[in-house]
Amino acid sequence: MNGAVIALAMAGLVGFFAGAYLAATGERPVGIALMGMGLIFQVLCLRQLKMAKTKDDRDAG
Repeated sequence: MNGAVIALAMAGLVGFFAGAYLAATGERPVGIALMGMGLIFQVLCLRQLKMAKTKDDRDAG
């Protein structure tokens, strides 16, 4: 796991939680947009982890 994966994971969590807070406190459109961006960052993080796992499986043989 490299720094980019950790950065994507943290950006996803912070973005989603900030969006949830903003959506609950009144800035609904901005909150929904931030939650969407947080989910996109999480998907990118999972994609990077999956690519790293399949790369390691092929190289092990």
